[in-house]
Amino acid sequence: RNEEIIRNLYDQMPSPKVVVAVGICATSGCVFADAYNVVGGVDKVLPVDVYVMGCAVRPEALLDGILKAAEVLEEKYRSRRKGRRDKEVAV
Repeated sequence: RNEEIIRNLYDQMPSPKVVVAVGICATSGCVFADAYNVVGGVDKVLPVDVYVMGCAVRPEALLDGILKAAEVLEEKYRSRRKGRRDKEVAV
């Protein structure tokens, strides 16, 4: 289990932060979900902002996810200045 390592890395990121879960394994754990060292999707450990579904992820979906992440980052930056909460986006 790498939960502590992932949280530590996340905590070291400057704010505002955006997390993108890419692929079905990152979003749900998929075939590895019942493994001893898997807790499920990354959203069990970190707050995920954008989900990019697929196995394998289509290049267009990945690009769309990156663009959505950029939009979320900009919105978080603006919201932070205005004191609003963050929200999640699914691709």
